Amino acid sequence: MTIITQIEIEAPPEEVWKVFLDFENWPKIKSDTIKAVARQPGHPEGPIKEGEVLNVNFGINSTVTVLENSPSQFRWRGDMLYVISGEHTFRFEPSKITPGGTTFINSEIPFRLNVLLMRLLPAESMFQQFCKDFKARVESAVKKEAGGGTTTTL
Repeated sequence: MTIITQIEIEAPPEEVWKVFLDFENWPKIKSDTIKAVARQPGHPEGPIKEGEVLNVNFGINSTVTVLENSPSQFRWRGDMLYVISGEHTFRFEPSKITPGGTTFINSEIPFRLNVLLMRLLPAESMFQQFCKDFKARVESAVKKEAGGGTTTTL
């Protein structure tokens, strides 16, 4: 069982990726699914690398291990209490529908007890809502930046 949702975002993939990595501003996404993401205290400076552990709030604080961080994809694997686990992927692809835009793909392969939870919960609608919330955040940030507002530094 894999959950896959996607949405078109009116911003180029590199801008979408930059907003995604702006963890300090994740609360502006206003998501009920993923409330916050943060690097751990004392993390090495610079880009997020494979193997780095992040703190994530899914309504419950947890940690995830980064499997990939590239301009086209960000993947992590999480194990909550060793019984709920999954591999989550966020992809940033040049849109074939929206000129100059991005097709944002949000997917998860659940493992262990998470497979059952994904069947019991409205998982697909939760993932789709995250896509909508993330789209709104990206388009707002890009519009603000283009209008001479403050620019986010990563």
